[in-house]
Amino acid sequence: MYLVGFYSPKAKSGVTELSLSIYNWLKTNTNLSVAFISYGSLEKEDCSNELIHEFAKLTLTEQKRKVKAMKKKHDIIIYDASSKLSEGVLKLLPIVDRLFVVGEEHKDFAVKLHQIIQFDKIFDKSVKNFITHLSGNKTFILQEKKEDRVIGFNHSKKETNEIGQMIYTDYVTHYLHEKFIEKNEKILRKIRKLPKEDLFNGLYDMGIDFEIALLFQRYVILRELLGQDYYEALEDLFPLLIHSPFEEILEKFQKELYIISK
Repeated sequence: MYLVGFYSPKAKSGVTELSLSIYNWLKTNTNLSVAFISYGSLEKEDCSNELIHEFAKLTLTEQKRKVKAMKKKHDIIIYDASSKLSEGVLKLLPIVDRLFVVGEEHKDFAVKLHQIIQFDKIFDKSVKNFITHLSGNKTFILQEKKEDRVIGFNHSKKETNEIGQMIYTDYVTHYLHEKFIEKNEKILRKIRKLPKEDLFNGLYDMGIDFEIALLFQRYVILRELLGQDYYEALEDLFPLLIHSPFEEILEKFQKELYIISK
């Protein structure tokens, strides 16, 4: 479900050792199902269905199939990208939920690496397909902010316990966020099924406040008058319906109404 990547621009920076220690910490200190993927080879560890190495030897299709299956089976997957700066690594890094960049000169590199990852997400078809294949919703990944996804640090100054706690907290937050999104999607599907001409009553019956339901219906009608498709308007305005108070929705509605009345 939750994929954590470790990477370093420096050779022999201890990325594999660090990521393995985090993997073992999570297995010891939490009741979560944890797996480990190494892009390179592991010499000391016994490989299994939950501890995989030489990921680089798999084709992109095989990697896709393997990661998708593991995300369904395990709560957290630790991905050790080591210090390989290859096309294969760059195609895999965009799928992680949290990326740790290990090394003393980490800040500029982390920012630049993030820029490359974001570029690949938008313009590289194979990366976009990979993300869609894994998550079913590439928009969710694309909307995440850089500061929430990329952390650089010198791992000698960070205790395994601290990083493990950080990842565990991240996982819990991510889990709740996913569940929140699922609930929102269910509500949106219900709204889309409401008769267009009876949108207000349908929203009110769902528990939406009277004034908000009425204003939302008028807002959708306004968007249609502006040329927007009805269902696109529903999806576009849905976040306001769920998250915003009446006053904020009214203010936005009045601003758009003012624009077309000029």
